[in-house]
Amino acid sequence: MHEEKIGWKTAGPPPPLSTATVDALLAGWRKSRRVADVVALDGGLMNRNYRLRFADSTEAFVLRFFDRDPNACGKEAAALALVRGDVPVPEVLHVESNGRDEFPPFLIARFVDGISLRDLRRHGDSQMVADAAYDVGRVLARIARYQFERPGLLTSTLTIESGVFEGMTVSGVVDHFVQSPVFRRRVDSVLRERLLEWAHSSEGRFAEPSGASLVHGDFNSPNILVREEGGRWVVAAILDWEFAFAGSVWCDVGNMLRYERADQPRYEPHFSRGCVDGGLRMPDDWRERARLADLPALSELLAREAVPDSVVDELRNLISATVCSART
Repeated sequence: MHEEKIGWKTAGPPPPLSTATVDALLAGWRKSRRVADVVALDGGLMNRNYRLRFADSTEAFVLRFFDRDPNACGKEAAALALVRGDVPVPEVLHVESNGRDEFPPFLIARFVDGISLRDLRRHGDSQMVADAAYDVGRVLARIARYQFERPGLLTSTLTIESGVFEGMTVSGVVDHFVQSPVFRRRVDSVLRERLLEWAHSSEGRFAEPSGASLVHGDFNSPNILVREEGGRWVVAAILDWEFAFAGSVWCDVGNMLRYERADQPRYEPHFSRGCVDGGLRMPDDWRERARLADLPALSELLAREAVPDSVVDELRNLISATVCSART
């Protein structure tokens, strides 16, 4: 299996911005401070991120533009403010929900030192990864404590947004994307039928409680910063909350363990142990619940026209492996 988001790699960092441009853009917030340094950051797949510093200060900040979905700026800022008391996330200092000077909406947050969990897994030893994965589980359990009355997409004020998916079950969402001409062009009829059969048959076995919890929506190693503290690797920050919604915690569990296989463990059993120690109840069938909850995300990606061919292959393989492993 590939690394998380391996096919989504961009050619490099976003285009550079001059200090004069950022100075003008942030004039209403920076006051008398002057921007001394602006560095484009790697890793943004759909949005642009820049690290900046002001003159006569070593403190760093992140300027994050919301290019993909302008409405996500306010939602991400609200989600970060909601959880910041007990979940490690960047502190948001300024938000321009409507954009400015022909730039899309953006926010300013404090820069968090750390490396991605993906990079730690590539370059660290097994104990480092085990420590970090355990702490990721503990953090996810804390995120799941934030409750909503019902599942659904979130607005910039963290209320439930009415829309096409309102009231849909997991299998209903999968059905919706499977009917897409783009999805049907990419996935053959045999795999489509197996996907739908398993989604519908599995869903009936799971009795989910009423209500919903906060779901990050893109909970995987590239979006998790970690660092060493006191001889152990812990979560420094959970980044990129633009896909946050109200739903089942198993969506985030499934995303985190999307590439996990029994014969090729990545973060298990440390991640699930952290979830339990953090207070999340893990029933005996939690792995199957997580695989089911991740299917809508995989299906939605296969219905996107702009997804690269290399990613399409990876997504098909993931769905096939999910259905096959779930049936064994």
